[in-house]
Amino acid sequence: MQDDALQFIALEKIKYPYLNQFYKQVYKKGGAHRDEIAFILKDKGIICSAKLKPLGDHFLLTGVACDPIYAGKGYTSLLIKKILLVYPQPVYCFPYAHLTLFYQRLGFQIVSIDKVPEVIAKRFLIYTPKQNLLLMVYSSKSANKSW
Repeated sequence: MQDDALQFIALEKIKYPYLNQFYKQVYKKGGAHRDEIAFILKDKGIICSAKLKPLGDHFLLTGVACDPIYAGKGYTSLLIKKILLVYPQPVYCFPYAHLTLFYQRLGFQIVSIDKVPEVIAKRFLIYTPKQNLLLMVYSSKSANKSW
C-alpha cells in the first residue's frame, strides 16, 4: 500500500452526491446524509469511505465501504484510523459478527448495551431485530496505540 499519494478528506456536504454515486456502485445501500460527517480516502477516485453520525454528544461510525479493487489492502483500516485520530472521543459502531476481528485490530471493543449512552443503546436496538450486529466502541483512552 502506497499511502503517500492518498488523500484523506472530510467531504463538504455539497460533494455528498459524488460520494453517493460511490455508495451505489460498491455498497448498494444508503448514502451520505446532511446530518452525517463523511470521509473518503482517495487517489484518482474514491478508494473507501465512512461516515460519522452524531447522536447527541456521541458518534456512530457507519457506511464503511471499500471499492472491491482495493479490498484487503489496508485502505479501509487506514481511513478509520485517520477518522479516529480526528475524533478522540468515543466512537461507536454496530458491525456484523464476521467483522469483529477487523474492528478489534483497530482498537474497538465489544461493549454491553447497559454500558453505553442511552442514545446509542436506543439506536442499536432499532437495528438488532433486523440483523445480527455487535455493539462496539473505540475509546482513545483504552485503545492500543501501536497501529
